[in-house]
Amino acid sequence: MTLYELLLFVHVLAAAAWFGAVAFVVLVMELALRSGDRNALLRLIEYDDRLAPILYIPAVILVLTAGIGLVFDGPWSFGDGWIIAGLCLLVAVFVLGVGFNLPAAKRVRSAVEATGVESAEVRARLQSFRMLSWIDLVLLVAAVFVMTTKPF
Repeated sequence: MTLYELLLFVHVLAAAAWFGAVAFVVLVMELALRSGDRNALLRLIEYDDRLAPILYIPAVILVLTAGIGLVFDGPWSFGDGWIIAGLCLLVAVFVLGVGFNLPAAKRVRSAVEATGVESAEVRARLQSFRMLSWIDLVLLVAAVFVMTTKPF
């Protein structure tokens, strides 16, 4: 096995874990929303928050470092459009997660404590978190598309 093959394996595995976790959370959120089970939604948000340090952050670090290693060890350049697009999407997903998703989850928990699980405020906060989660998933789909098809 070459270094390139090892880096590619780590890059793809970390991306698959990251994408799979986000897709799972979004799909389970949709099921919980359709069932009307707000407590299940709140548990899901709590679990999603717990996944950050043990799955999301390590996956991002592995995707980024293995990807950089692939550029250095392979026939690629940081000037390639698809690499620039992939890095931009990675930054966008990171900013969305840290800057918007995490605070949105905290706002949901605060609203539950202040107004109760069935309040209109909680419902609105959950919808905001839902929208952000879907945007996160769409950006990850775009990143996988760009990195696999290399359209630029």
